[in-house]
Amino acid sequence: MSVACGIVGLPNIGKTTVFNTLTGSGAERASYAFSTVEPNLAELEVPDERLAILHRYVETQKIVPARVKIVDIAGLAAGASHGEGMGNRFLGHIKEADALMQVVQCFERSDLARETPVDPPGDIEALELELALADFETVARNVERVGKRARTGDKDATFEKEVFERAKGLLEDGVQLRTAEWSDDELAALRPLFLLTLKPVLYVANVADDDFAGEGALARAVAGHAASVGARSIAICGDIECELGGMGADDRAMFMEELDVKELAQPRLIQETYELLGLRTFFTAGEKEIKAWTIHQGDTAPVAAGKIHTDFEKGFVRVEVYSVDDLVEHESEAAIRSAGKLRVEGKDYRMQESDVCHFLVNR
Repeated sequence: MSVACGIVGLPNIGKTTVFNTLTGSGAERASYAFSTVEPNLAELEVPDERLAILHRYVETQKIVPARVKIVDIAGLAAGASHGEGMGNRFLGHIKEADALMQVVQCFERSDLARETPVDPPGDIEALELELALADFETVARNVERVGKRARTGDKDATFEKEVFERAKGLLEDGVQLRTAEWSDDELAALRPLFLLTLKPVLYVANVADDDFAGEGALARAVAGHAASVGARSIAICGDIECELGGMGADDRAMFMEELDVKELAQPRLIQETYELLGLRTFFTAGEKEIKAWTIHQGDTAPVAAGKIHTDFEKGFVRVEVYSVDDLVEHESEAAIRSAGKLRVEGKDYRMQESDVCHFLVNR
């Protein structure tokens, strides 16, 4: 499966810096509003040391990491949902994202245009109001659309209308739809609308270089808000991370040691996104390739097989499976089999993180 993440935030708070931290693409940054018209787009490989571990014991022709798509849109000023600063056009670029990274300014800089004091909770509220207003318009249009069919007695349309009207009411009350309780059927009805406030959010506190660990009051305010709504948060210093990403390996290691940085932000951001979406990774390993595959937590073996080829889910017979740790312990698949650690699982098997699989299917 392909994972897509949209980066959102108010103007001039470091969204493109975070994008560059993630992708290393060097997208142009500017210090004035609406400097970005078209979105910055990138697809990056998901760092995963387990691929190298597998390659240590399995000869192969190529290694294929999992991939994540990142979309960075222009800053959303007040009124963006109604077209201020071309807001509607910008929001359209992230409609189909699986998750959002909301970047929040947690630093003071005189060279960046800002009319009010730095205020993370206020910035979050302003940004999420624009997303809610955009969703309200979408839901209102669809209430009207399905209402015509509902009046004819169509049961599906009647159910959709009830769900859309509930969502409309929540949005009117200032509720982000992701924080409400929804049944599976209700979510299925809402999913085609690509509602922004229904998407899971990772709050990214973009901190000053003197608060690299994110322990200052501004970063703590972001973490506190995230905790209050059951979301995840992370603190990074986008400027320093971009500098580190552009260094050679030796210089980077030296500066990271001086700054007491254990890990760059990129893998932490990706890992947080995976946790946010409840994603897990399994592997296939053979002579042609070693490949990482992305699934959801709780997916069964047939569903995982379907990620390789859609026909494999229907034709699934069984899967032979072991873990990366098993391979490290026994050093070959043959040794794993001899030790009785190679498991044969059926259709009800729920995939585990780090599973290495051989699927048997009827073609």
